[in-house]
Amino acid sequence: MDENKSIIVLHEKQFDEVISIIQLHQSKASRMVNEELLQTAWYVGSYVSAKLKSEEWGSKVVSQLSEYIRARRPDLRGYSRRNIYNMVQYFEEYSTPQFSLTVEKFLSHEFVQSTTAQLQSAHLEAQDDNINEGENNEIVQLSTARMPQVLTMTTFTNHTMILSRCRNNEERLFYILYAHKERLNVKELDRSLTNQTFSTLLSDKKNLSKGLLESYPNAPVIFKDTVFLDFLGLPKKHSESKLRNRLIE
Repeated sequence: MDENKSIIVLHEKQFDEVISIIQLHQSKASRMVNEELLQTAWYVGSYVSAKLKSEEWGSKVVSQLSEYIRARRPDLRGYSRRNIYNMVQYFEEYSTPQFSLTVEKFLSHEFVQSTTAQLQSAHLEAQDDNINEGENNEIVQLSTARMPQVLTMTTFTNHTMILSRCRNNEERLFYILYAHKERLNVKELDRSLTNQTFSTLLSDKKNLSKGLLESYPNAPVIFKDTVFLDFLGLPKKHSESKLRNRLIE
């Protein structure tokens, strides 16, 4: 009887390991899909931004673009006039030197690194057959701005809300990281912004420590290499014991 129970326990442990493998790769797949969506928004925003700044396009042409995509490729969702302008804002705000400097100030090098600088040939293979080679080359040449890796930590919908409601780059960076760590959907992020979580955590470190302990009781070092280190008053080169002590104060 005891032997059978031991076998059952062993199997359950092994089954949990299989579940962990499944969840790990599902999570990786989700991150890859999210990154591609963000890359798409980045390059579309870059392209349209260049056309608007050169005055080759006006707002009417952006509306026509949206209608053209809807008519030509109804399977492509998310390209309303408003959302195209959201993509322009996404590119223009996050491609500034000021945002890059903010990221460099608070985060380690892995977060500062940019994602692929240009669309690769694999992306171009997915273009419509009617687009000729010369037009493909133009797309590659125009898509040279780099997207900071930190942007992949949350969704485009969340970025749109963060950009429209945050006053400065430090606040924007905070909510990018906060949305990632707390896995906030757009409704939860909206609540966090309404409750001014950024200001609350900065003004009361005890609230920060309590929140971390409640959410992550077994992982006291979860915010390593993020802006939270600065909020905790720790230098970038910190020791694990110091960070743990500050989190449980």
